[in-house]
Amino acid sequence: MTLFGIKDLSFLSSVDLTIYRYVSQNTDKVVYMRVRDLAQNAHVSNSSVMRFIHKIGFNSFPEFKAYLSHNDLLSKPKTSEMTYIDASNFPKDISFRLELVANAIYQSDNVVTIGMGESAFLAEYAARRMATLGINSNAIVDPFYPLESKLKNTSNNILLCFSISGETSELIELINEFVNNDDVTLVCITSDESSTIAKMSRYVLSFSEERHYLANHFDLSSQIPVMYIIEGLDGILETMVSD
Repeated sequence: MTLFGIKDLSFLSSVDLTIYRYVSQNTDKVVYMRVRDLAQNAHVSNSSVMRFIHKIGFNSFPEFKAYLSHNDLLSKPKTSEMTYIDASNFPKDISFRLELVANAIYQSDNVVTIGMGESAFLAEYAARRMATLGINSNAIVDPFYPLESKLKNTSNNILLCFSISGETSELIELINEFVNNDDVTLVCITSDESSTIAKMSRYVLSFSEERHYLANHFDLSSQIPVMYIIEGLDGILETMVSD
């Protein structure tokens, strides 16, 4: 396939052809280069690169790279559809579990969502969504928050815990005081139904997702299944609130 729609290369000089050949063979690299990088790799001058770019119809180097990037994406075979989630990411009875938890939330007086690290953002998102529906909800993302004192004179509470591993030590310590508390119902959203937090909870909304770490330290695992669960709960709650 010819680049830039050029079918007749006769109008290009020998230097132009040198640049053209390098670009056509290294498109994936050129899209990240500067003018001087391309010139150095093609063994020509910076001015030769710019003359070539203008000669083939581009006003600037960024415009030239944008064309290359788009052309490169179109030429690559599609290896898979953009499917991030399907039924296989959840237990078969996930709909039933969502109904149970949504009903418990709807009947409760207070909902506290709890998460640490990346799960903190999900806890805050869930609390905000439920608050929009009129649910008395707030998020706790501080592992040292005096939660026991906060709930001391309250009843009919839901603690909705977010932990992908289900082994977040700070979260375990924070909710441990409520395991046998009749005024508190523990619910967790986790990828491991056999985890410590799952065993501590009355209801478990689980999902499966391949764990992905950067440099064996930074967790880049997808949070899309968790978002699905949050919005699944919201959908059921919205129906209850509007009835």
